[in-house]
Amino acid sequence: MKSLRLAPLALSLLLVACGGADPRTPVQPDPADEIPANVDELVIDLVDGRPLSELTEVYPLLKQAHWNSDESADEGIAVATVAREAMGELLAKLRQDPDVEAAEPNLRYSIEPGALNQDVAAADIPDDEEHPALDGFPNDALYGRQWNMSMVHAREAWRFAKGEDVIVAVIDTGVAYEDAKGLWAPDLKRTRFVPGKDFIDDDDIAADDNGHGTHCAGTIAQSTNNEIGVVGLAPECKIMPLKVLTAEGWGTTSDIADAIRFAADNGAHVLSLSLGGGGYSRVLASAVQHARDKGCLVVCAAGNGGRGRVEYPAAYPGATAVSSVGPTGQLAFYSSYGKQCFIAGPGGDKSKSATDGVLQNTLDFNRPGKTHYAYYQGTSMATPHVAAAAALLYSAGVTDPAAVEALLAKTTLTPPGVTQGSWTPQYGHGILDAGAAVRAAISTPGWWTLGLTGLLVGLTVLLSDRKHLKLPLLAAGAVAGGCGLFFLESWGVGELPLVGPFLVHGMADWDLVLFGARWHWTPLFASALIPAFLAYTFHAKPCTRALTAGIALGWTARLVAGILVPFSDVRFVPGHGVLDSVWLGANAVLLLGVIAACLRLGRGKDAHRVTL
Repeated sequence: MKSLRLAPLALSLLLVACGGADPRTPVQPDPADEIPANVDELVIDLVDGRPLSELTEVYPLLKQAHWNSDESADEGIAVATVAREAMGELLAKLRQDPDVEAAEPNLRYSIEPGALNQDVAAADIPDDEEHPALDGFPNDALYGRQWNMSMVHAREAWRFAKGEDVIVAVIDTGVAYEDAKGLWAPDLKRTRFVPGKDFIDDDDIAADDNGHGTHCAGTIAQSTNNEIGVVGLAPECKIMPLKVLTAEGWGTTSDIADAIRFAADNGAHVLSLSLGGGGYSRVLASAVQHARDKGCLVVCAAGNGGRGRVEYPAAYPGATAVSSVGPTGQLAFYSSYGKQCFIAGPGGDKSKSATDGVLQNTLDFNRPGKTHYAYYQGTSMATPHVAAAAALLYSAGVTDPAAVEALLAKTTLTPPGVTQGSWTPQYGHGILDAGAAVRAAISTPGWWTLGLTGLLVGLTVLLSDRKHLKLPLLAAGAVAGGCGLFFLESWGVGELPLVGPFLVHGMADWDLVLFGARWHWTPLFASALIPAFLAYTFHAKPCTRALTAGIALGWTARLVAGILVPFSDVRFVPGHGVLDSVWLGANAVLLLGVIAACLRLGRGKDAHRVTL
C-alpha cells in the first residue's frame, strides 16, 4: 500500500462498490448505482479480438471510444468519454452485450488527504553522503540498517537463489531507472530491467515522478553487493517497470488492468501491486485472473486503512494479499487485514522511531531532481518483500503460483501471540521467511527423490538376481542420477569451484548447472533419453551395468518426484501442472522398461560368458 511516510502521495483506490451482492462473485453491478461526480469515462472490457469499430457502430454514444493504450487492442480494454447522465442507460445495454465482458465507470485513484510527515525527514539519508562499505557479503554500506532483510532471512535465501532471470513487474508510479525521461537512482545502476511501459503517457519509458514505485522496486532488486546503499531481496531478478499512477498519485481502472495484462503477456513471472482500496471491479478482477491463469503470482497490498477489510485488488480471487508488520513482528498500526489476508511482510512501523521504516533508495520529493535513501512504511513496503521472495522461489525451480503460495505459507515465521501453524486474519499464514521458503524449495524435491530412489533400488534388488548386481555401484549411481548430495548444500558444498554445483544436484537436474535454466527443466533432462542411452550403452559389463542402471533408477525417482512435488515446469510443455505430470510420468514408465530390459540383457551376456 502507499507509504504512510508519504501521506499526501498515498494511493487509495476510491472505486465505488457496484451492487449489494458478494463482490467476490461475478455479478454485474446494478446500473442504477450512483456514479461518482468526477467520473466522465467508461472502461469497457471487450471479448478479445472484437474490433472496436463494431462496438461504436452499435452504440453511437461510444463514437469517441478508443483503446486504452497501443497495447490494449489485443486485450480488448477500451475507454470512452460519456456524459454522466447517459452512463446508467448505456451501462445497462453494454452489460447485456455478449461481446462485452465487463463495463463500468473508469474510476480514479485519488490522493489521500493529510499533512506530510515532515517530522521524520531528518531520518532520511542523502545518497551523496559517504558511508564505508561493509566487510563480507553483502558489502552495501547501509545494509545494517535494513532490519527487514534480517527479519525475512535474506542472506540465508541468497545461498540458494537470488532471483536469477525471473521477471518481476512493478505496477506503480514508475521506476527511476533511466536518464532520458526522468532520474536514475544510483543504487539501481546495476539492477537489470526489461522493457516496460508508461500507461499514463502511453510510451515505453516508465519513469518515476513520484518516488513510491522506485522504493518498491528497490526492495525487490536494489543493486546488491555494490559497496553503496542498501540491498534488494531478489537482486538478480529483472524488473519490468509499469507506470499506472501519476506524479500526484492517481490512476484509472483501465490503466491498472491494462498493465496487469501487459505484464502477464510479456513474460513477467511475478506482479507487485502496492496500491489498492475501494470497491469491486470486474475489469480488474478479470485482469488478475488472466495473470494467474498465465502462471503469474499477483502480489497485492492489503491496505493502509487499519481496519478488518482487505482492499482491492488484494481481495480478488487469484491475488496474494499482504499485511504489514514492524520490526517487532507485531501488526503495524495502519495495516488492514481480513479473511483474504495470505501473509504478512515487513512494511515498517514508525510510531516509535523513524528508522523503523523500510529503507530504500528513491526520489527526494523535498529536493526535485535528487534522490536519497528514505524510510517508508506501509503495506506498500511489505508487498515487494513477498514479490521478491516469490521471485527467489521461481528461480529455485518453483514455477506454479499455487506451489509458490504453498511454500510461502508453509515456511512462515510465527507472529507474537499466535499459535504456531495457525492462520489469522491479521497475519494470514504468518510472517514471510524467504530463507526458509527457498531452503524448502531446494530440499523438498531432494528428500522425495532420495526416498523414491531407495524404494526403487530396494525393489530392483528384490526382483533381480543379486549375483548379477553390484549393489554398492547400483546405490551410488542411483544417488548420483537422482538427488546428488543435496543435503550438503547448506554446508556450502555447492559453492566449491567447478564441481560443487554438480555434487549437490542429481544428474537429472544438471541442466540447472549447465544451462542456467534455474526456473524450469529442459525437456532433454526431464526425459528418459540420457539415462536410457547410458543404461543401454554400458549394460554389457557388470560394474558399468550396475552404475548406469543405478543412474537410471535415480533419474526415474527424480521424474516421479517432479510429479508428487508440484515444483516442476518442463520447458515447452504448456501450462504448469497436468501436461508436465503426463510428460514426466510417461518418461518415468519408459525408463523403468529400459532398466528392466538392460538388466535382462546383461544377465544374458553374463550367462554367455560363463558358458564359454
